[in-house]
Amino acid sequence: MLPFVRKGIAESKAGNPQGTIVNFAPDRSGQTVVEFFNYDQVRCSEGKVIESAELAEIKQFEGISWLCFFGLGDVEMLRQTAETYGINPLSVEDILNPDHRPKLEVFDNYLLIIVKMIDISEDGRLTSEQVSFVVGENYVLTFQERPGDVFDPIRERLRKNVGRVRGMASDYLALSLIDVVIDNYFVVLESLAAALEELELILLKTPDEFEGRDVHELKMQLFYMRKISWPLREIAAALLRTESPLLRPESRIYFRDIYDHTVHVLETSETLREVSIGVYDLYISNISMRMNEIMRTLTIIATIFIPLTFIAGVYGMNFENMPELKWAWGYYGTLVLMILVALGMLSWFRRRRWL
Repeated sequence: MLPFVRKGIAESKAGNPQGTIVNFAPDRSGQTVVEFFNYDQVRCSEGKVIESAELAEIKQFEGISWLCFFGLGDVEMLRQTAETYGINPLSVEDILNPDHRPKLEVFDNYLLIIVKMIDISEDGRLTSEQVSFVVGENYVLTFQERPGDVFDPIRERLRKNVGRVRGMASDYLALSLIDVVIDNYFVVLESLAAALEELELILLKTPDEFEGRDVHELKMQLFYMRKISWPLREIAAALLRTESPLLRPESRIYFRDIYDHTVHVLETSETLREVSIGVYDLYISNISMRMNEIMRTLTIIATIFIPLTFIAGVYGMNFENMPELKWAWGYYGTLVLMILVALGMLSWFRRRRWL
């Protein structure tokens, strides 16, 4: 089942005023785990936030802070975070809604960026998780539905001071995180492309073993990839156009790179989707051909029995004056005649290449 719209979310939102903070988490009693990185060019520290009062202390850090929120069940923690960092209630509502469309919103003191992080499960199904980024002057907040993400390479860069991230501002950290999310799109697309190629080979070599629902499910997964990639391209284009003091000029070249990656993802997903449609059409054509073969066989059998039925019908009439009925070899002669008619028709069908 693809994560297009999750059950219960629209019902929970219905009738609430705008900006109402609603808990959409499946486990509404679940906790929110908060991890943080404080770093600058010379130092880097990390840990977990135990009390919400620690958020204010982290905000006072002179370098760059990255706070990772895992789980959206603790609404009170998220409300206090919004108060500490000056996040608009409408933004908090969007963050808590895991079905929100990817988007970019620019505020005076922060940027809100919502994207979808995707992965392939062990059973080959596409899984999706919403990740929200709040990018401020000297901080980045990331909100995820559950623990586990694709950001470990960034964490290692921070710990080992590899690359530019420790020497750049918060916008570079945000674009590095988004870039990792997009790079994982290519990993997922490669997996889907391999699955599509395998299905195509099965269809061509052993069509009897082919399952139509597999290619249909794959087609829907590629449709979802296109659905979430399209607004991601809009986000990347908007980041290039947006004039905000939170987006430094030295970072814009990297936003252009993100835009190129999103275009590539979109084109690849669209290409694979067209290929999947072609495979599905080929599957339908194979079914039609097999059905035509069956109907042709049945039609030939029925056609052969038409003259045989006529002969049997003639000699089955109850007239008194039918000389053939009194012949000693009449019965056997009729059988021979039927056999010759059937063989003759089969020979004619073969000459016409209907067999």
